[in-house]
Amino acid sequence: MLLRIESRRGSIPKARHWVNERTRDLGMSPGTVATVELLTSELVTNAVRHGSAEAITVRVESTRTTCTVAVTDAGDALPVVRSSGPHVPGGHGMRLVERLAARWGVRPERGGGKTVWFTVPLEG
Repeated sequence: MLLRIESRRGSIPKARHWVNERTRDLGMSPGTVATVELLTSELVTNAVRHGSAEAITVRVESTRTTCTVAVTDAGDALPVVRSSGPHVPGGHGMRLVERLAARWGVRPERGGGKTVWFTVPLEG
């Protein structure tokens, strides 16, 4: 399942809604669906802010036991998990991904750009 959206702030809710529609029938608890929405929102927000592209691609893949969401943009800057405190504005998105996803990572794309992904278990 694939969604191509414009790289602009107004696309973030569209991506979140699209992922919700694709994941709610996978057998996840409502809390896990909400986590997937939140983490997708964080990755798409980063792609809009740092991705340097006109378009972003969001992909959802599932197995019997996991759901993976991947966000691809044209930026080469890799995401960083900051260790900033709770009173420092910004930089908390990747900390959420690190804490709430079972796994996450980033891979470079041929011709430039990157894909940032996370996986959550279907149960939970």
